[in-house]
Amino acid sequence: MSSFVLGLGGICLMLVMLFLRQPVWLALGVIGLVGNWALNSLTSVKFIAGTTMFDVASNYNLSVVPLFILMGEIASGSRMSAELFNAARIVLSGVRGGLGVATLAASGAFGAICGSSVATAASMTRIAMPEMKRAGYAEGYSAASVAAGGSLGILIPPSIILVIYGSITETSVARLFAASMLPGLVLLLLYVAVAMAVAGRTSSAPVEISASLRERIRAIQGPWQFVVLFVLTIGGIYAGIFSPTEAASVGAFGAIVLGFLRRSLAFEGLIHAIKASVLVSCALFMIIIGATLFAHFVVQTRLPDTLLAMAQSADLSAWQVMSIIVIIYIVLGCFLEGIGMVLITVPVFLPIVTGFGFDPIWFGVLVALLVELGLITPPVGMNLFIIRAQLPNVSMQELYRAILPFLMAPVILIAILFAVPALALWLPSVLY
Repeated sequence: MSSFVLGLGGICLMLVMLFLRQPVWLALGVIGLVGNWALNSLTSVKFIAGTTMFDVASNYNLSVVPLFILMGEIASGSRMSAELFNAARIVLSGVRGGLGVATLAASGAFGAICGSSVATAASMTRIAMPEMKRAGYAEGYSAASVAAGGSLGILIPPSIILVIYGSITETSVARLFAASMLPGLVLLLLYVAVAMAVAGRTSSAPVEISASLRERIRAIQGPWQFVVLFVLTIGGIYAGIFSPTEAASVGAFGAIVLGFLRRSLAFEGLIHAIKASVLVSCALFMIIIGATLFAHFVVQTRLPDTLLAMAQSADLSAWQVMSIIVIIYIVLGCFLEGIGMVLITVPVFLPIVTGFGFDPIWFGVLVALLVELGLITPPVGMNLFIIRAQLPNVSMQELYRAILPFLMAPVILIAILFAVPALALWLPSVLY
């Protein structure tokens, strides 16, 4: 059996394990170890397994992951997300569907200091859904707004997905953050346009009483701590003061200090946030270890190089190849979890993408956007299940119907990224 056939067989077996609901880390790790054994020897497999776990655990670039997770947990526990939503609600009062738009705006802002889509969706579900229910909003529209807004944490920096992408591709995380900023803002505006269009066509979203100018100004001043954290972290990275890891540590420490100063964070809340961060980080690192083992196997089979040669010999254009890759991501996003999907596909697709002349920074933004699309795409959109777990009265069928219009926003942005690559590449070229 050739190494190429062995590589394809390994990928197929890994996908079968995932579709059988095996953990992502287990599917990746088992196929990686067995594949390396088939290509080399048991002694080699033992060496690779030992060094991989040490290398991942001691990787300085990956230390940003638990720090950003901790910052998000602290921000959520200290009611920062609630204050963001309240400010957006008051500013957008008097607009049909204003609470839906406020949910999207607050989710985008919270994602800018959280980095986790799941945490943003879970937090905004607890905060925004009761308010929209009291205001008479349809539950499907409300839940879809929360799901779409929660997915913004994938693209708007700091993004854990982009950190992991940068780690496995040896790409600058700071440049990835800069590249994703403008597309993230454009996607937020597209989501807002969809929310307002749906609200205007149906009776799902009533109009609230408009607030006065003084109330709006006071509301904008409310979430000042968010501005402080954003300037400390993302502003510090763009200004060249901090590396992403340093910014994450400063942001996490700043969130803790602000929480205690404002008396919105107790010692018990801090301990709970640390425990939650440890659990989430351990789960992510297990997936990364499994993916690294799998990547060792894929590289040795020379599968990416062979696929690149086949695509070039078939006279496929660069855009045709990218279209095929996008379709594969969309299909996989309907069934697989985002981080696992990135770790599975990027080692295979990145050599093909760069071989056809595409920028790896641009591709990183595209991958993050495709993962974001997968988070709200039926039947296995992670954000939809997070919301459904907290809202047992909302059926999955109702969620699926309500989310469909919002899927247009990331699809439109994908088309824009292909037509205008500078949307992602301009800011990194200016800052770095």
